[in-house]
Amino acid sequence: MLEWLSTDPLNGIIITITFFISVIIGRHLRIKRAENIRKFIDPRIKILILFFLIISITLMGHWYIPIGIFVLCIFISLKLAIFRNFGKKLVFPVLLAFFILVIQTLTYGTNIINYGISREGFESGFLIFARVVAAASLSILFLSTDSENEILETMRWYRVPVTILDISSLMSRYIKAFSMEAKRMKLAQVSRCGLSGGYMKKMHDIASITGALITRALVRAELVYRAMLSRGWKHDQLSLEGAQALNSMDFLMGFVLLAGIIILIGIDRGM
Repeated sequence: MLEWLSTDPLNGIIITITFFISVIIGRHLRIKRAENIRKFIDPRIKILILFFLIISITLMGHWYIPIGIFVLCIFISLKLAIFRNFGKKLVFPVLLAFFILVIQTLTYGTNIINYGISREGFESGFLIFARVVAAASLSILFLSTDSENEILETMRWYRVPVTILDISSLMSRYIKAFSMEAKRMKLAQVSRCGLSGGYMKKMHDIASITGALITRALVRAELVYRAMLSRGWKHDQLSLEGAQALNSMDFLMGFVLLAGIIILIGIDRGM
């Protein structure tokens, strides 16, 4: 890129500046394109559609559409480049749904196929499995495309009690803070030859880390609360003055998505 130092300086400078400007513009356009895709639907419409989608999934009597929604969410997460975060958050719901599937298969129904597995139990369990993974994937996908502040502002716009929003915000921040604190404490103990003995020694070390973390959590929570009060914080001081009104496109998107949900329910009922 710096060949112009030994040739024509003016031409080389122009080429170099043009190259870096094109790189910056390309990166900016790529970021803006991703943001436009994520912000195509207003968060308030997203929350409303998510609520009705979850209700409709629980009313479906066949597993085809819930599994199709789950697969579609995977493709969308790949398109938005959030599959890694999406997959991490989906692990626990999938494990819970699989546990329900196993329990239903072994305990429900009378038509035993083999090894205590019943046909009715498997069909019922797989339907519950499909509903759970579809609802969880939708919730994770919808909420992963918006920031925490946008979600809280949306819930405030829907007149959710401020106390619940404050608790949710503090819980989210404390979970992140204490997760990092737990990692630091574990690394500190490992550096002092901790967690290197037998099973009982490791359990003792983990218990000591957990106890110290709980103690720090209580102390830090009290300090943060006092700091918030000293800065004039009040639980009822938040307002909706800065909320923007929904435009015609938002209403149109909401209507189209609600119509799509009704069509999905009709298709499921017609199977």
